[in-house]
Amino acid sequence: MDLVRTWLLPTALVGGQLLLWPGLPVLRGTTPEPWRLVVVVVAAVVVGGALGWRRRAPVPALVVVLAAQATGLLAITADELWLLVAAELVALYSVGVRAPGRITWLAVAAATGCAAVVGLVRFGVGPTWLGEVVLALLGYLIAAELGRSRQRWLARRSTVAERLVAAEEELRRAAEEERHRLARELHDVSAHHLTSIVVTVGAAERLAARRPDLVAEAVSFAATTSRDTLTALHRLVAVMRDGDRDADRPLAARLEELAAGFRRLDQPVTLDVRADLPAGLAEPVYALAREALTNVLRHARGAPVRVRVAVEGATAVLEVTDDGAGHAAPVTLGAGRGIVGMRERAVALGGTLTAGPSGAGWRVRAVLPLGGPGAPVPPSGESSRRSLLTASLVAAATAVPIALAVVSAETEPLLVELAEPGTLAVIALLCAVHAMPLLLRRDRPWLALAGVGAAMALWPSAALWGGLPTNASLVLFTAGVAEFAAVYAVGAYAGRPAVSWLGAPLAAVGLAVGLVGTAAADGSLGGGPVDLSAAVVLGLLVAVLLTGPLLLTWGVGAVLRGRRGKVLSREDDALAAAAAQAVVAAAAERARIADGLRAAVLDRAGRLVAVTDAGRPADILVEARATLAAMRELLEELRPAPPTPPAPEDAVPEGAVPEGARADGAGPEGAALEGARKDGAGPESAGSGRVEGVPA
Repeated sequence: MDLVRTWLLPTALVGGQLLLWPGLPVLRGTTPEPWRLVVVVVAAVVVGGALGWRRRAPVPALVVVLAAQATGLLAITADELWLLVAAELVALYSVGVRAPGRITWLAVAAATGCAAVVGLVRFGVGPTWLGEVVLALLGYLIAAELGRSRQRWLARRSTVAERLVAAEEELRRAAEEERHRLARELHDVSAHHLTSIVVTVGAAERLAARRPDLVAEAVSFAATTSRDTLTALHRLVAVMRDGDRDADRPLAARLEELAAGFRRLDQPVTLDVRADLPAGLAEPVYALAREALTNVLRHARGAPVRVRVAVEGATAVLEVTDDGAGHAAPVTLGAGRGIVGMRERAVALGGTLTAGPSGAGWRVRAVLPLGGPGAPVPPSGESSRRSLLTASLVAAATAVPIALAVVSAETEPLLVELAEPGTLAVIALLCAVHAMPLLLRRDRPWLALAGVGAAMALWPSAALWGGLPTNASLVLFTAGVAEFAAVYAVGAYAGRPAVSWLGAPLAAVGLAVGLVGTAAADGSLGGGPVDLSAAVVLGLLVAVLLTGPLLLTWGVGAVLRGRRGKVLSREDDALAAAAAQAVVAAAAERARIADGLRAAVLDRAGRLVAVTDAGRPADILVEARATLAAMRELLEELRPAPPTPPAPEDAVPEGAVPEGARADGAGPEGAALEGARKDGAGPESAGSGRVEGVPA
């Protein structure tokens, strides 16, 4: 298929050229000069071969096409070689599609220079040469910019394809990442709560003979910590179970509940939610905010935090900023992975995430496409690139009639008046006003079409006031390129094809009125006064003739729009489906883990609370170890458990006094218990720091 697409156009151009010349002259009985015949045939074959390589080597192909086309123009006229002349536009388009911008504009300059040299050889310096160069430059600019537009379209599709691959990878990893995240939460509970109970009660039992007062403190600490453990586990199960229901609630309400949970942990959180977000985007924003707040709790507990959600242009922005005034927990599982995971999530959604110091604190900033998963962030400079193509069309609609007037005046004595400076100034002004509405063709296509049609009425008025000479309507016909560009824009950008097709007949009527009205006003229609009824009939006839080409132009725009819309819709649907499946997979994993947590750990944690109420250290130690073992077993199912420092009771035989432990209880365990006595919260220095009840 690619082979056919590559060679079909070159074959058609070469075949058409040979049919046009020398085919038609031979059919008419004219024998071309042998050297001209050889030059044109060789040039046609070379051009066709070069165009066949336009996809692999666009710049060399353009060089060969320009050289062959220039050689052919030395043998016959451009009117007889126009199909090969069109080949250089095809080659420039291919350069625009596949080459960088700098190379493309250098190619435009080289092609214009080649056209200037060939025109200088054929016409010499003069108005005709200048007109040829201007027309060539405008054609090259439009062809190159169309190629650049195609390149940007292909680049966007490639980006979307990469995002789809990333989304599918995210789907594949969704359950695994959810397991890892929940494993971190469960490890926080086991490391910060259960291990502390084991260490504290075990040390108190060993030192009971010398420090009996420590036993009561250890039992009190175990009772408080076991209740905190049970509360944290219940909260974790509830969050895992309610995650799907929460996804349907407004983002502001969910963030408020999240902030309330952190405030209960003495983490001041201020919310600034300036806009609600679509469901497909609210979930990842909520997850990023939760992870960022958890990191603040771990590394700057107690620091005031501000969470801001806003819409900026076509993106949603999440900022989580703390002032750094809190204190860090000593150690947490997965330290350093949180930022990486958040950044990967943002990139998978087509956005960016940055994290770094902000004053004395830390700031996390995520920028995500507003359309949700898969919606590309508009590339910078896109509007200026579109404007360049539009400006080229405006320049063409302005300059082509002027160049035609200059060139025609040299070859046709009846049109000499068109080349006079005053007349050229009026034509330039009318063409510019006529083409300027095209600047709105993408954003306001109907307004652009209306503006072009209204400007057409200025031509008959200028002819009536004597500003245009006879036969000025011939120039106006080429200015009608603005109508075709506006009709194409209506088909491509206006929407509702059932209505937008009306732009074609409306433009045909406006163009016919302008043509016939100008011809009647400047005297080129019949050489004298024109009967109104005859002018109306002629105008209707011209409108009918123009409606077909304009409808075809509208159809091209509508078809391209439909194809573009289907491609974008298909890609967006695939991205959204992958994102939705990832959410479903994560939810299913949460539900499975919640069931396992309830069955394996919650019952044990409840029994631990009951044992601590009884106040027997030996039973507390046994039950705490059993609960910790059940927790570790669940963690083993989620992922390989990280190495855990051995508990003191595993390193020191029962009944032995650790080396360095003095009779006054100032050894390592005694120091830990002294720390528990000071704040009444437990031995934070003996474990990893308590992070109780962290919202999942």
